[in-house]
Amino acid sequence: MTIYDFDKTIYDGDSTVDFFLFCMKKRPRLVRFLPLAIRLSLMYKLCIISYKDFLRAGERTLRVAAAQFDDLNALICEFWDKHEHKIKDFYLAQKREDDLILSGSCEILLDEICRRLGIRHYIGSRLDLRQGRIEFLCYHENKVKAFSERYPGAEIEAFYTDSMLDLPMMREADIVYLVKKNRVRLWSEHTAV
Repeated sequence: MTIYDFDKTIYDGDSTVDFFLFCMKKRPRLVRFLPLAIRLSLMYKLCIISYKDFLRAGERTLRVAAAQFDDLNALICEFWDKHEHKIKDFYLAQKREDDLILSGSCEILLDEICRRLGIRHYIGSRLDLRQGRIEFLCYHENKVKAFSERYPGAEIEAFYTDSMLDLPMMREADIVYLVKKNRVRLWSEHTAV
């Protein structure tokens, strides 16, 4: 099985950030959440706040933001109509039916783009928008956990990522490729700096 991270790996950018900015254009008053979202993301990535604190703060923001839109599915379709072109050419040239997308992006965003690309297997962060809850954040070691639960005993032939934050998943793969923009190179833990 070949596994791909999504954001900055096969998608040129961060789809969650792009979606938030897309939503802000539709509802400009959402801009008030931007400084908080940036601050929380940085604090979590720098290990200043815990996973649980990050989720609690994110859920409060999510509850208010989700209430701004009546038809989220139509909004997501419109978003991908404008952003589907950001899927990288290297991936489109080599994609296979059995690829797995393993991403921190929300499954509600991945559902539509994976359907459009013909990707049947994907795992992402899970949200309950009705309750304003983050059920699972598919990030760092949680990627290994989610993959192992969904595909027990599956062998990872190759893993593509843009980030060393995926090191737990990288260690599970036979071959790892690091993706920077449109450049794909083989990675080895022994030669990593």
